[in-house]
Amino acid sequence: MDDDLRGIRGAVYIPQDDWNAYQTWANYRNSVVERDLGYATKIGLNSLRVFASYEFWREDGPEFFAHVEHFLTTCESRGIRPLVVLFEAPPEAPPTEQNLHATDPENAFGVHSPSRPEVLQPRNWTGYDRSPIHFARRWAQEYATDDRLLATEIMNEPGTVQPRRDFVTDALRTVREAAPDATLTMGTRDVRFAELYDREVLDDLAGLDAYQFHMNLPRNPESARQYVADQRALADEIAGKDHGEAEHRKPLWCTEWQRTLEEPPSRFAPNLASLAPTIREAHDAELIDGDFFWSLMLRPAYLREPREKGRINGLFHSDGAVYSRLDAEVIAGRPLELTGRHELPTSWRGHRFPYPEPVADGVTDPADAAYSDGSARSDDEPRSDAKTRSDALTRAEGSDDRDGAETTKSNSDGTESFRDLRESLAERIRRTFGLKSDDEWWRDE
Repeated sequence: MDDDLRGIRGAVYIPQDDWNAYQTWANYRNSVVERDLGYATKIGLNSLRVFASYEFWREDGPEFFAHVEHFLTTCESRGIRPLVVLFEAPPEAPPTEQNLHATDPENAFGVHSPSRPEVLQPRNWTGYDRSPIHFARRWAQEYATDDRLLATEIMNEPGTVQPRRDFVTDALRTVREAAPDATLTMGTRDVRFAELYDREVLDDLAGLDAYQFHMNLPRNPESARQYVADQRALADEIAGKDHGEAEHRKPLWCTEWQRTLEEPPSRFAPNLASLAPTIREAHDAELIDGDFFWSLMLRPAYLREPREKGRINGLFHSDGAVYSRLDAEVIAGRPLELTGRHELPTSWRGHRFPYPEPVADGVTDPADAAYSDGSARSDDEPRSDAKTRSDALTRAEGSDDRDGAETTKSNSDGTESFRDLRESLAERIRRTFGLKSDDEWWRDE
């Protein structure tokens, strides 16, 4: 196995003020990127997963590549090798002018790229000099073999639907033919889909150099461990290396993960610390060779459905404070000199989505939690569901919920319960990393 493809620790990166890949490049600000990549180095990351934009390249190819050059140069100066994704499948929103430029949270989401009409017929994706396949070819010619790059990901979650599968295979073949030595991968949600895009479908061209899977919201650490083990076994089987010798294995990256669902106080708030120890264990056991959490910057959910439910993701505020010091230190595996601000940006106050209340140590009633300017929510602003919080606390306190039954525990002091649960989680993390017991390391405020 290529050692350059192992030991990858990364995050998904979209600048906090941008809502989709098009805006990342159309609104590209050198100073913002340099600042944000500095945050990544503070927590020990050596890679970022970033989405290219076919739509912006089609609009202004030279400007797009100029921004890519600055991005790669900045990454190199900070010891980061990015994973660049060419095309994007999961978002439902088509790449219309309105959707590409939307900044209202009600309508600003990730966009499907390229558009569905462009992948319906081969002539639509190959037949003109600004076609998606021509974009893939130009990327291969300009950057696919650049040493500053970790790898090129052809598409995020392409799935098996036709004709998208044919389009993705054509794009993969195009990049491989234009850049035979490029490191290529596919953003498969599950490793079993990697087989659809490997050597056998490429007329004996070299196939994928690394396999991927996503594990955004496993129920608990135990289910996450089992899923990772299953993905490793599938990867070995697909690669034809099922004898278990690590040096013959194909690199395996978990390119999206967020948190477990059973840790408190809300399943819709960031809680990287609930899953990070399991990810590190998988690295240590040589089950995975890279991981990318979602996301470097604190932000509302990227897709419409989870945002409607109030999900938020990420770690860093724009000024370098972190939403959770616990999350940051678990990612880094060491104590950090970072400011913790367990609050939502004031600019989110006008959003209608039911974001989880920013609960912090010492706050008894989550409704009393403040925005980052210190002001409290007004009574007419949405509040998170109390039963959801209670259920999450009950499960995390030790109830066995495998069959859906829940054991309710009496608890008159929500603050004490929350603090005890956080301390229990922190203690497990300390044991995992072999860190000394020091309460100040694990406090968010």
